[in-house]
Amino acid sequence: PALRRRTVALWLVWFCVTFAYYGAFIWIPTLLFLQGFDLVKSFGFTLIITLAQLPGYAVAAWLIEVWGRRATLSVFLLGSGVSAVLFGQSSAEWAILATGMALSFFNLGAWGALYAATPEMYPTSLRATGAGWAAGVGRIASIAAPPSVPLMIGVGGIGLVFLVFAVFFVVAAVAAWGLVEGRGSALAD
Repeated sequence: PALRRRTVALWLVWFCVTFAYYGAFIWIPTLLFLQGFDLVKSFGFTLIITLAQLPGYAVAAWLIEVWGRRATLSVFLLGSGVSAVLFGQSSAEWAILATGMALSFFNLGAWGALYAATPEMYPTSLRATGAGWAAGVGRIASIAAPPSVPLMIGVGGIGLVFLVFAVFFVVAAVAAWGLVEGRGSALAD
């Protein structure tokens, strides 16, 4: 039962984070183009936005030892959710860059915390299998997310797309509290 609960929580986090990440970052250049930016500018914006992932990952790597895995993961997921909503509502260049960079920063920080927490959920005999299955559930989301974006655009535009991603981030943030906190603990054999 203990492994079942943490496995369900872990799979939910992996599914939600992966869905929102691949849905957003595969489509950002095209979505910027649809907003009227030329192809060169949309890819330029995407490059700048993506560079914010590096400090996000580094800050999360530090915070997991200060705040713990669950708190860091949840804060970065909530930051991702807020950033996603703001990005979906942005039209000015400065706002697109600022909110896109925030989304990038928080989303990759969440990935860093998730990568640290995942193997700590299972004893040594199940660690690789447990982490592999969690990543596999994430792969399902990475396949499902990109084709869902055009459907969401058709229903409610870019704002709806990023609102849906925000909901996925918030669900993941809540599910993260079902994970075992591994900071300062020895891994189970």
